[in-house]
Amino acid sequence: MKNIALNLKFTLLNNIAVNLLKFIVRVIFIRTLTIEYLGINGLFSNILAMLSLAELGIGPAIVYSLYKPLATKNIETIKSLMHIYKKVYIIVGCVLLFVGIVLCPWLDVFIKDKPAIDDLHLFYLVFLLNTAVSYFWSYQRNLLIADQKQYIVNIYQTAIQLAVGILQIIALLLVANYWYYIGIMLLGTIAENLLISLKAYNEYPYLKDKTVPLDSIVKEEIIRNIKAMILHKVGGIIATSSSNLVISKFVGLIAVGIYSNYCLITLTLNTVAGKFYETITASIGNAMVVDSRELNLTRFYNIELLTALQASMLSVGMYVLFNSFIELWVGKEYVFDKSIVACMVFQFYLNYMRKAVLLFKEASGLFWQDRFKPLAEAVISLVFSVLLTIKFGVIGVVLGGIISTVLTCFWVEPYVLFKFGFKSSQNIYYKNYFIYSFITIILSVFLDYVYGVVFRKPTITSFISSGIIISLIVLAVWYLLYKDNELIQSIKYRIKAKFY
Repeated sequence: MKNIALNLKFTLLNNIAVNLLKFIVRVIFIRTLTIEYLGINGLFSNILAMLSLAELGIGPAIVYSLYKPLATKNIETIKSLMHIYKKVYIIVGCVLLFVGIVLCPWLDVFIKDKPAIDDLHLFYLVFLLNTAVSYFWSYQRNLLIADQKQYIVNIYQTAIQLAVGILQIIALLLVANYWYYIGIMLLGTIAENLLISLKAYNEYPYLKDKTVPLDSIVKEEIIRNIKAMILHKVGGIIATSSSNLVISKFVGLIAVGIYSNYCLITLTLNTVAGKFYETITASIGNAMVVDSRELNLTRFYNIELLTALQASMLSVGMYVLFNSFIELWVGKEYVFDKSIVACMVFQFYLNYMRKAVLLFKEASGLFWQDRFKPLAEAVISLVFSVLLTIKFGVIGVVLGGIISTVLTCFWVEPYVLFKFGFKSSQNIYYKNYFIYSFITIILSVFLDYVYGVVFRKPTITSFISSGIIISLIVLAVWYLLYKDNELIQSIKYRIKAKFY
């Protein structure tokens, strides 16, 4: 419990500080450089995310395989596992560099109207190096995470990312040169990974010792999980990271720049709010090994309720205030039509509601059972995104993502978890899911109508006050509906104990 509290505390502080600075950097970026540079940023990030499928999902397989040896303090197994992962990650980094360099001459294929920007290919190579360099140290980071010491990683991340953000702001204001912006990004990535690597060696000095051959049964399980995670990684990356590529190809870089602003907000909210799940993954993994199925099922439904509450609050707030925030942040010319916003919020809600299922599924090591799901998700997403974007523009990408999620993740992931993890019926899960969704839709429509009547033009005051009021209303409604729930009672007790 102590490590969970520390992980959650430092994770929240890290994300609030770093993401607040990211928004400031984005404003200055837009003010000092053209929107085409913003489009390049989004495009290259997506291309490298696609290339990072070379990582093959090794990370989750590492973390899962380390739960048991860490719990039993089996140092020999830990050393053997880490030795294997070190070799694999070095190979992955080299493969990523090679494939990325081969792709370099073909960048123009992804851009509809090539911008009049020099050094486009050199910019891409810096992004490529920034992604590849992480793999040479990633395995030590995963050991800290598996050992419930995410807070150590977060301390280093916060310090380095804050330094990077401040230096980028200074560089943009003084010289307004994109080279300085991405150069600082690269140096920050190198420094962060090197420092975390050194800290891991300090925490686990036995990593430098000689290793013994890994037990054949353990090795077979790892290989099986990695094979499954290859499919998960490939499918997941294609499904989630192809949006900017499709928009760039069929709409243009300016649309990518505008879309990336919305994505920055959804990604920030998803990351900050969702960090709770990262901090408890290792604990849930341990619980799935030592606790009864009934206790874990009860624990799941409690976390699912918490997930639904978070998803509801975030989605309602985004639906009502998304465009107001964009207008106040970067200007009215960067605002999308409300229909696009509604679809983006719906897609956000669908993906956020998967968090509890994915948490328990990953903690249970259920990688193999739905190994073909991500490929189906990727194919459906890509096909529908391209077809709908050609016909309808940016909204087509969002609709493609929604369609693929509903046809695959929405029912496959819960099916696998309940059949192989809990060995129980899914009926209660889906009943709760639709009730939670209905509450969220009603609140969104009602509060959006009220906001539109009360505030004709967004101001900072109206935005902040509306955000607070919306949060309080959503919390109040959920509390009245679920005040007798075990989790809500526990939270209520903890709040009372804190302040009284």
